[in-house]
Amino acid sequence: MSQAQIGILIGGLIPALLFGTAGIFQKVSSQHNIAAGVFLACVGIGAFFTGLSVMIQQGTYDFTWKQCWPALCMGLTWGLGTVMVVVAISHYRMPISKLAPLYNMNTLVTVVAALILFNEWKDVNTTRLILGSLLIIGGGVLVSS
Repeated sequence: MSQAQIGILIGGLIPALLFGTAGIFQKVSSQHNIAAGVFLACVGIGAFFTGLSVMIQQGTYDFTWKQCWPALCMGLTWGLGTVMVVVAISHYRMPISKLAPLYNMNTLVTVVAALILFNEWKDVNTTRLILGSLLIIGGGVLVSS
């Protein structure tokens, strides 16, 4: 396997399976009437122990505020989004099969921000990006309607 193929496998396909499985656990938790705050705290504990095990395995214990504040902001924004999904599932009885395609349109937000903030527009095939984005939007609209 090439370096790019391994990167796609490790950074794309395996996380897609893990995030998809996480959505199933999210629905199961909601079926057990878990409160949104309790759910998020439990998820945080799981993430904490995952991070701790990686730190131990890699032997990396040094960090600075400059390194950590973007990760903390990610946790806050991800946590708020997750709470919104939990509320929609538990309070409004929305099926995860309709919500997942919608909230996974987050990739479009990330793509646009990366194009602008990190100048990634220089390295992108614009035609493929536009076509892929239209497919994502079309899929989200089809599944949610």
